[in-house]
Amino acid sequence: MRIGVDFDNTIVCYDALFHRVCRERNLIPAEVPVNKSDVRNYLRRIGQEDAWTEMQGYVYGARMSEAEAYPGVFDFFRAIRAAGHGLCIISHKTKHPFRGEKYDLHQAALGWLELNGFFDPARLGLQREDVSLELTKGEKLARIAARGCTHFIDDLPELLADPAFPQGVQRILFDPNNLYPDDPSYIRVQSWEQACAVFLTPPVEAKPLTGEAREIFLPLLRQHSFGNGCEIAALRGGANNRVYQVREGERSLVIKQYFQNPADSRDRFGAERALYQFAWAAGIRRTPEPIAWDLEQRLGLFGFIAGRKLQPLEVDQGAVGQALEFILELNHRRADRAAADLPVASEACFSLREHLRRVELRMVRLQEIEVHSDTDREAEIFIRSELQPAWRAVSNSVAEGALTAGLMPDQVLVQTQRCVSPSDFGFHNALLRDDGRLVFFDFEYAGWDDPAKLVSDFFCQPELPVDERHWADFAAGVAKGLALDSSFVERARLLLPVYQLKWCGIMLNEFIRHEARRREFAGGAGEERKRAQLEKARRALKKVRT
Repeated sequence: MRIGVDFDNTIVCYDALFHRVCRERNLIPAEVPVNKSDVRNYLRRIGQEDAWTEMQGYVYGARMSEAEAYPGVFDFFRAIRAAGHGLCIISHKTKHPFRGEKYDLHQAALGWLELNGFFDPARLGLQREDVSLELTKGEKLARIAARGCTHFIDDLPELLADPAFPQGVQRILFDPNNLYPDDPSYIRVQSWEQACAVFLTPPVEAKPLTGEAREIFLPLLRQHSFGNGCEIAALRGGANNRVYQVREGERSLVIKQYFQNPADSRDRFGAERALYQFAWAAGIRRTPEPIAWDLEQRLGLFGFIAGRKLQPLEVDQGAVGQALEFILELNHRRADRAAADLPVASEACFSLREHLRRVELRMVRLQEIEVHSDTDREAEIFIRSELQPAWRAVSNSVAEGALTAGLMPDQVLVQTQRCVSPSDFGFHNALLRDDGRLVFFDFEYAGWDDPAKLVSDFFCQPELPVDERHWADFAAGVAKGLALDSSFVERARLLLPVYQLKWCGIMLNEFIRHEARRREFAGGAGEERKRAQLEKARRALKKVRT
């Protein structure tokens, strides 16, 4: 990989410096937030656009040495270089300011890099030729291509969306102030720690497991020739369970600890165990190898997959094709006795009315929110005034559409029209190996289900969304591969907005007490996550066709 990085407002943070200089010149009151955007907007609002333009030249020139680096940027550069990846800095920067004194802005930028150790072999170790300061945006885009960048990090979504942006380069938006929405065309990160996690798997600082928590795993590990001194380190990513990498010498496995809430009767451990055993017995090798299970401690031991998460632009026709192949392989032997022994999937539905009833229950459950904070109150208002009215509109539309298509709401799918579903299926639960093959994991909700629900869920996953332009081909592939009757595609089309709304509800699980406990078990709960999930639900609702 070769990672290109923008300079201004990406590596360098000017928030405090702009605020300080404006206060020195009595251009802004103290209550203006210490943020470059807020300072700029205030000056424009009071008719001081020229002062703002002159200020930029002064800050980027005479005061450049006072600017601060964003937290974590030095750690990012060190970690990426240590991993053996290439790095370069490519910036669009005029040679002199448009207004005011003619400072040499290029020399000021290079001086800042020198001052902060970017060219010091003992610190960050870049070469001078690794830095390109281009006079125009077009030259910057051309330089990104010429330097062979595989990824580029910038703070401006309009640059990443430019038609001239080099094809095949993964776009990464650096958005520390959370100004922009998620978008399938780029990865959005809000910190350099998040940016580092995009490139490095497992995370840079996996936490070693010690004490009593570690002792739970040792009996199972000893059965597979791991000694008491083996290294066990927590991996990030699980929203519901705890996942660890186990290392000893050249051996590496993954151990998973499953959460169980007394308020939730679903057996996630049993469902995942059954699906893994069925898949491997059928010769399917698109999942990690299931090595052992500890029923008493609810542990699963798996082969370690050397791979990485897909990037949004990699969710393309080839990736969707591999997902389809996995579904068809799982269902190639669905008439066998082994498949008949699989459980019914979590929240499985076998009639249109059951689909609607399931989502209706989720909407009702969202009324259980207990208001303890401003975020809780915002969620309550959003659910009542936006989400639930949208749900009523969609459920009415589905009822009318079913009548027009001649689909009976209470007609139950016969066994031959059902499928073995991985459930919660999508690229968020996949790793890309070096050979280009995808490996799928996390089957805690798996079992028999309506293939229309499988298709709908696949296109509603929020973390790595699949573009709807693939919907027709994917649905047709499922229909042909599973020999489904003609009603399947129409049923799947009707159910897509139903499941889009269901996923809006899933994003709000943190606001429901017993669902939040699962997040706490996996180390992912908290007020910050609640607010982030609420914003995701708002954005997702805007995409629903009501």
